[in-house]
This record gives sequence, C-alpha cells and structure tokens, in this order.
Amino acid sequence: MKKYYFLPVFAVMALASTAVHAQDFDSDPVIKVENKSEEVKFTVGARFMADAAYYHSDYTPVKSGAAITDARIRTSMSYKDWYFYADFDFSGGKFSQKNIFLQYTLPTECGFHAFKAGYYNNPASMNNNTSRGSMHFIARPGAVSALSIGRELGISYKFYNDKFFANQGIFAENKYNDQIAGFQGVSVGGRWLYRPINDKQKTLHVGATFRYAKISTGEVISGNVLKTSHSMGTALETYVDKFQFVSATMPWADNIYNFSVEALYKTPDFFVRGEYLYKAVTKDRDDETLFFNGLGSIDSWGSLESWRGGNPLGTNNFMGGYIEAGYKIFGGDYRYSNEDGVLKGLNGKSLEVVARYSFTGLNDLVDGEYYSAARDQYYPNGVIADYPATSKSIGGGNMHSATVGLNYAFNKFAQFMVSYTYNHLDRDKYVYDKNFHVLQGRLVFQF
Repeated sequence: MKKYYFLPVFAVMALASTAVHAQDFDSDPVIKVENKSEEVKFTVGARFMADAAYYHSDYTPVKSGAAITDARIRTSMSYKDWYFYADFDFSGGKFSQKNIFLQYTLPTECGFHAFKAGYYNNPASMNNNTSRGSMHFIARPGAVSALSIGRELGISYKFYNDKFFANQGIFAENKYNDQIAGFQGVSVGGRWLYRPINDKQKTLHVGATFRYAKISTGEVISGNVLKTSHSMGTALETYVDKFQFVSATMPWADNIYNFSVEALYKTPDFFVRGEYLYKAVTKDRDDETLFFNGLGSIDSWGSLESWRGGNPLGTNNFMGGYIEAGYKIFGGDYRYSNEDGVLKGLNGKSLEVVARYSFTGLNDLVDGEYYSAARDQYYPNGVIADYPATSKSIGGGNMHSATVGLNYAFNKFAQFMVSYTYNHLDRDKYVYDKNFHVLQGRLVFQF
C-alpha cells in the first residue's frame, strides 16, 4: 500500500520541479547550466520588442514613430524546491529593475504551496500577472493600466491545484523607501480562482481580486502638514507614444480599495477572457492645522467649519473593464497555466486573430459643476468663482477602445503582431479630441 500512497506525491513533486524551473519565463529558457552534484540549475534568457505605430487624432497631435519597448535580460537559479528569478530592462535607453524574487514551493497531495518574497507583480489582477511575452495584444487594456496595480515589494503565499487558486500577500507602497516625506505605505490583497472545468482540452475559471492600500507618503506643506496624493492614467493602448489622455491626480488620498471580478475560457483553438475593475479612493487631511496656519493670509477663513465648506473632501469612484477573444487559425493549442491562473502565449509556429473591447472610466463628476478649460478646473454651483473654488469632481476622462489584431509566430522564438485600435475619448480637458486611430505593429524575439 505504501508504494501506491507515494505515487501521487512523487507525481506532484515532479510537476513542481517543472513548474518552478519555468516560473516567469514565457517559454522554457534555452540556455541552461546545471551542476548535478550541487543540484543547482542556472538559466539565462532575453526578450526584445520593437514597436512601430501610426496615430491619427482629431486635434491634439500624437507622435507616430517606432521605439524599442522592451529589451531585457532574464535569469534564474533553482535549488531543489527553491527558486530565484531576476530580470532587468534596458529599453528607453536606461536601466530599470523588473522582477526579482525568491520563491519556495512545497508540493503536497492536495496541491502546491508557494512562498514568495521580493519585487514582483501584485497578485490582484489577471492581466497584469500575464507576462508581456505571453500577451495576445500589443498593449494591455486601458482599464488595467489605469486602475490596476503592477509590481510591488512584498511577500505572498500561493496555493493552487487543478480546481483552486489562491494568491495573497502584503506589499510596500514604495520599494526603496525614498519618498519625499512620510512613512512607507502598505497594501494587502490577493486573487482567488475556481476552475470548474480544467483539462487538456478546455479550461474555465472564474474569480475575484481585492486590494487595500494605505497612502502614507507625500510632501510637507504649510509648515508641518503631510500632503499625500495618488495618480493614475493610461495611454491609447500603445507604447510608442505614452502620453496619457486619460489621467487623474487626487490630493489628500488616504485609502485605496481595488476590487475586480474575472472570467476566462479556452479551448485548443479559442479563448475569451475579461475583467471588471472598480477603484475607490478616500481622502483625509489635517484640517485644523491648515485652517490655523492660514489665518491672517489671503487664504484666511472666519471659522474652521467655513474653511471645510470651501475645501470639501470626498471619496472618488472609478471603474473599467475589458473583454477579449482570440481564434487560432493554425499552430499549437492554446495553453493555460494552473500556477499563475493565466493564458500562455502562442505555442510554436502559429497564426491567430484577436479582438478586444475595453472601457476606462476616470470621470467622477459632481452634477451641476462648471469646468473652465482655461484654468483646467471645476467650479461648484455652475459658475466661476475665485473664492471658494474647490471642487470634488475628478475629470480624468472616459475612454472606449476597440481593437482587432493578427499575430503570427514564425517559431517559438520570433513573433510578429499587428493591430488597429479605435479610441473614443470623453474628457472636458480635451474638448476637441474625441476620436483616435492607432495602427501599430510589433516584432518580438525571446529565448
């Protein structure tokens, strides 16, 4: 009986070894150095992406051209159930740190337990946890770029098997603790999936994410008051010109709540997936100190209550989402990662057609307020007034985007992507800009 008891454990351990060695590489790395006596394996890989884009806009010019949008070296080392990964980007003519973390994986009969620490993607997003090398679109959806979160310094615990996936952790707001003033903020969150269908032919997963962040960094104003802020935005789902027509900055940001729901379905020749994202930003400040520090100045008010009435604070709410689909014309089957809960990239020589619709909503406007384009400011009561003139409206803009694309993989190392995106913008700041057309292509090489 013992040999039958240990068979599933042995199988899980074998799978864990394979999964760990392939962690965070879009494909199995080619260059491998193995020291069998020390049970150590070292790998090195690279990825290069060059994009070209043509833009057509109603009014504000967008810079068409070409750019190196990704150029990085990727390395890993594994020892038994321990795994270290690091990659570094050189695109844009400068060095930038990407993922760098240490992970320990414990295989059991019921699934895998992974403990991870370092700098890597916050788990609270499906799209941001899909590597750029595995993407089926040239750019991420605008809603994800604006509302989701990317890499953070932290520690997390993940459990997964064929049916369930749970990834949660605690992270720092600033990875280097080099903020101008204040304490390093903290965030907690995770992503949880259920896979009612998951075999070699079909996968269906549904899930949700949640993230809470406490903003504790900023700059000191009015003598001794810490002024925090939070910014977010997105470009036109492109990386050649990164100007953000949809963006918002909120002073006095205090707490941030991110929530999303997601679904993914794939067969060997077809996939569809999507996310709905919601974000709330609450605010707080030291009103009493600001009021007393302003007494006797041009900003002086008669009472604390009147000062608060003229400088209101409120919670801002934003939302967005996307749905995208792909059909493989020929090539290897679409693949799914149980370990990361995401769709993998093209598998060898392949041709696919893809389509996506996304919506990004960064407008949170108070009814009846007036916007002055000359001052780029909203005014309460529908009229321009110099005193008071504080508004709770955030006019970051709403954007609808529709994309169709064609991707051809020459082999497992080289791929060409081309797409067209139509963007419709609704933002008071850019009153003459409504329609943007983006035609772009990408050459990818990775090993």
